[in-house]
Amino acid sequence: MRALAEFIMRGRVRAVLTAMVGIPLISPAALALVSLRKGTNDGLMVLAWALLPVVAGGMSGVFSPLMTGLGATHLVAVFCGALALRGTRSWASALVVLTAVAAAGILATSHFSGGLLETLLQAAAESGGAQADQLRQVFDSEALATGYLALVSAITATLALVLGRWWQALLYNPGGLRQEFHQLRMPLPLAATAMLLWVFCLLTPGLAFWGAVVAFPLVLAGIALIHWLVAQRGWGRGPLVALYVALVIAALPLAGFLCGLALIDSWIDIRGRSAK
Repeated sequence: MRALAEFIMRGRVRAVLTAMVGIPLISPAALALVSLRKGTNDGLMVLAWALLPVVAGGMSGVFSPLMTGLGATHLVAVFCGALALRGTRSWASALVVLTAVAAAGILATSHFSGGLLETLLQAAAESGGAQADQLRQVFDSEALATGYLALVSAITATLALVLGRWWQALLYNPGGLRQEFHQLRMPLPLAATAMLLWVFCLLTPGLAFWGAVVAFPLVLAGIALIHWLVAQRGWGRGPLVALYVALVIAALPLAGFLCGLALIDSWIDIRGRSAK
């Protein structure tokens, strides 16, 4: 991974080529690395070249409007998140910006593609009727479909940003990402608002996934706090492995716990109290 990061940073052409090839996670992470290290101008250049095959594929009909919108949203969200992190040096700000851009991109894609649910159902019907029936059972409204894709977009963009930041730390600031992540803490007004909106969305039919989108930065803040606690106590990797396995098995209950933990941390500053 270090060799790949060094390759990307050796010149603009190499960075552009890495971003254009469209390798999942790697290509958007290259965009994140350049944006974090070089700033807006170089980041915009890499973003423009990375978007070129996506836009060209959409205009030529190779990519559907849905795939074009998803690809463009992913890249723009990574870019905006990287610039926010570079400018503020705050993961809380970066996550809020990235999530908001991902959500806005999915809503724009839904608008210009004539509805994501219909597009998904049509694609599923062409590949097999059983898949279309399953989709109808899972997504019974456009809000559920857009919320789900917004959540997926925010998660994948965050993974790319984390990888890009890890590469930057690997090259220029070893251990920096770990320290930053351990200190991730949401401002109290933002955390309280996110918690209220999440509860409201859970209680409102069709908005469950949008609630997850709103709560996503708060969930990551809760995960960061647990990472910090495990490191402070020297408990090893076992508890973290158990945490991520539990997130897969029981995502909703654990997300509620993590949101509550992050809200408490925003209120009383657990790390600061521990230092005293």
